Amino acid sequence: MNNILLIPGSFNPITNAHINMAKVAQKKVNAEKVYFIPAHDTYVAQKKTLIPGKSRCRLIEEATPDNMTYISYEVDSFLPQKTYDTITKFRKYHDEDYKFYNFYVCLGMDNIKTLTTWYNWQPFVEENMFVACVRENQNLEEVLADARLTQYKDRFTEIMISENHISSSLVRNLCEQGKFNEIRSIVPQNVYEYLRRFYEALNRI
Repeated sequence: MNNILLIPGSFNPITNAHINMAKVAQKKVNAEKVYFIPAHDTYVAQKKTLIPGKSRCRLIEEATPDNMTYISYEVDSFLPQKTYDTITKFRKYHDEDYKFYNFYVCLGMDNIKTLTTWYNWQPFVEENMFVACVRENQNLEEVLADARLTQYKDRFTEIMISENHISSSLVRNLCEQGKFNEIRSIVPQNVYEYLRRFYEALNRI
């Protein structure tokens, strides 16, 4: 059985923390391929600064190793897509080659807490496996119990991730303040170069 890891998120922009997390999750479930799923621009536009979807995809492709890439279904769609629909479409495409894949979806604990409020959450949970990104002082079993997902606990595998407070929003905030030297160590080089050009262009508007 071949394992595939799917990582939905805004990636506005992708950071070293995202890539390191993906590597840990990939190793944990022995996934042969990792696919980041950048969110539709409508969702990302709720944040203060929007990096266009096509640019977010290109940054992912350039920043990640050969066994990682992106799925552009949501970025390419005219209207925002539901996570369940995106992953179901991707699964159907891969099922056509009859290699019989296991699909793992990587989620943070905040998403797991609200999972039962998602569109088609029950078939989503029953059709996929999950990698839970657990930080210090978080407990997966307790979160699953609070979310009334205990019966599905065997579908969740956990990885521990460090409490480094590195996020896309931190990167954007530093860029808005012109503190580009502070982001050099927390984003890939191609992302750093893109952000310098992107924010310099914004400041000229």
